[in-house]
Amino acid sequence: MSGGSRVRGIFFDLDDTLIHYTHAERAALTAGCRLANQLRPEINERGLALALLEIYGEQYTHGTEGYVELATLTVDEFRMRITGEALRLFGIDDPDLTATLVAAYRKAEAEALRAFAYADEVLTQLRPRFYLGIITNGPSSTQREKIAAVSIADRFDAILVDTEFGCPKPDPRLFAHAARRAELTPSELIFVGNSLEADIEGARRAGWTSVWLNADGEDLPPDAPIPDYTIASLDELLTLPPIVAALDGTKSV
Repeated sequence: MSGGSRVRGIFFDLDDTLIHYTHAERAALTAGCRLANQLRPEINERGLALALLEIYGEQYTHGTEGYVELATLTVDEFRMRITGEALRLFGIDDPDLTATLVAAYRKAEAEALRAFAYADEVLTQLRPRFYLGIITNGPSSTQREKIAAVSIADRFDAILVDTEFGCPKPDPRLFAHAARRAELTPSELIFVGNSLEADIEGARRAGWTSVWLNADGEDLPPDAPIPDYTIASLDELLTLPPIVAALDGTKSV
């Protein structure tokens, strides 16, 4: 941390930082694609899963027309679009089948989605002393539904979704927007996330203190942005010097 400023705000990434989203997404894809193959054997499970991911990457990432729509599409509207288009690659145009697969996806994801260990405990301890927020990339309704599903929305002063703002992490404009929302300076803010590219790079470019949640114990890749701190689990956040100093009411250095 530069300038000896006291930490007053902590923002978190959502997916695979506060919630186990990769696991839930895989469970949902597996359930939906397996059901598709059972109902229509000509649909290859892996082929359908790859098609869904490719369509999202090609049509809904930043810079596409679809990205702009992600601010307003409901979860089911978004999934119906992608699933319907993926099925058409197999020569199938069947709205009822599309809706059935979307329902299976939703059910499997809801059953698998859960908060990270220590998330509730850590947020409870931080809440009285810090401005807390989330900055997440993804479809607006999807991200907000996930936050509601794990019952953590009321822990945060601000929840910022990139598709609502107009650009994703690591763009420093999104972090600057969050700082203005919190009425805090970059030196007073910490960002915690699992992605070196989106979270750590974004925080560093914005002048925030960066904390890398490295739950899998990965080595820092060559040329990767270097985090200010690295933790293996969320509870270790409470041991970091600037947070300890703020909790103790002493000045951090």
